[in-house]
Amino acid sequence: MSDEQKGIQKSESENVSRRQVLKGIAITAGVVAAGAVAGVNPIGAAHAAGKCPGTTPKAALQYQPHPKGKDQCSVCANFIAPHCCKVVAGSVAPDGYCMAFAPKPA
Repeated sequence: MSDEQKGIQKSESENVSRRQVLKGIAITAGVVAAGAVAGVNPIGAAHAAGKCPGTTPKAALQYQPHPKGKDQCSVCANFIAPHCCKVVAGSVAPDGYCMAFAPKPA
């Protein structure tokens, strides 16, 4: 396989990942908005029940259990202590990192 073909395959797999990321973020935003209209906090309710609310697979967001420089889950707006995320499915490490990272407002 030529280098050009490998590059094309890599680009195609990255596009799928971006699509999955955007879909997961859109679903999460929709759930939060629906909860606000209904007067409930679906993220808080799911977390209280022992379930993390994120729906996007870790692989799609290139999740890693270690930080990327100073960026890490514990300082991300999507992080729900002690080990959940509004976007990533399953538990996450406070010092982990993924493409959905958004710093908490100062």
